[in-house]
Amino acid sequence: MFDVVPELKKLGFTDVELNTVGFSVEFKQGNPSRRETQRVRCWKPGRTQLVQVGEDLLVVNLTGQYPGWTAFTTLFSQALTGLHAGVGEPRYVSMALGAIDQFSVMPDAGYHVSDFLAVGGAVVPSWYSGCRESLDMDLGHGILASDGHNRQIHINVRVEPEAVNFMLRTEFRERIETTNELTQMLGKLHDESNVVFEQIITDRLRKQVMGGKK
Repeated sequence: MFDVVPELKKLGFTDVELNTVGFSVEFKQGNPSRRETQRVRCWKPGRTQLVQVGEDLLVVNLTGQYPGWTAFTTLFSQALTGLHAGVGEPRYVSMALGAIDQFSVMPDAGYHVSDFLAVGGAVVPSWYSGCRESLDMDLGHGILASDGHNRQIHINVRVEPEAVNFMLRTEFRERIETTNELTQMLGKLHDESNVVFEQIITDRLRKQVMGGKK
């Protein structure tokens, strides 16, 4: 991964830091051993565009106010340019597209979760009908190794006196067969992510919080 960092710096990712993100477990002769999992974080000035490089991982992040899909695909293209300049053409195994959406609404006497989440629709179970309290929902299907894909949806709602806070996190992962699939697959995952997001939210959320459909 250290061969990639100088190439990313040439592309403007000049704010570099080493980050320990956890531990991985290896089995040697049947005995588990732990080792730190580290990433190199390469930021552009302003810290809204980030490329993270690990031993077998490339992560592209936009932080703060979302500037739109074109900005993300541009960042993705720059990350691949730095990767290929540093290590040539790696063997890709899978691609995942993740999104985090957060918003808050003012609580009122008539508040229900179904005002903002499409309860009983394609994604959110009708079990949450009438729910007015905090909730956690975790949904997923598919295993990458056997099914070639994995889909995850996580929804957290926290009801507090001053606000009701929503967090929606999704991750759609797909196995990669050929390098030529990268850009096409990214677009496919993005389209699917948009469809699922629209299936989760209500018209009231779209109008009141998002300012209408764009």
